[in-house]
Amino acid sequence: MKSLLKRTRRGFTLIELMIVVAILGILAAVAIPSMIKYLRRAKTTEAVDKLSHLYRNSGTYATGERVSRGLAGAALAPRFPATNALTPMAVPAGIRVTDAPGTWDTLTWQALDFSIADPHYYAYEYVSAGTGTAAAFTARANGDLDGDTNLSTFERAGALNSQREMYGSPGIFMASELE
Repeated sequence: MKSLLKRTRRGFTLIELMIVVAILGILAAVAIPSMIKYLRRAKTTEAVDKLSHLYRNSGTYATGERVSRGLAGAALAPRFPATNALTPMAVPAGIRVTDAPGTWDTLTWQALDFSIADPHYYAYEYVSAGTGTAAAFTARANGDLDGDTNLSTFERAGALNSQREMYGSPGIFMASELE
């Protein structure tokens, strides 16, 4: 009975501990790259969400009635808001940035009811041209998710048809999604 108690109180051998450490190392080698990929993919949801917002609001703006100034104001041809350069001007490099007050106060961003108050990974651009059936726009998001100067780019485009209805890309174009 005494020898049985002695055997059960023994600790792990060095070989058993080395096997456990090796197994944990293998699991970490497999899990860490996958986790990093999932974290980057989670960061891309910001761009997808914001471009969807810009797409919807572009349609609302373009199909709304607009008249020129004055008592005899004439109906204006349907159009999208004017082009707006990359906002903020510098693309965030792997970190979330908080914008200075007034960053989103341009006429275009106000017309699209678009601003970002929370820290974000991407800079946004809106390019539009034409009126009536020649009216078209592209909303773009650029971001450097890991600070290596390679940019992830997301785009959504739209245009107007002869019935003043907006149509556009069926989804979001992505280039170097996880860069």
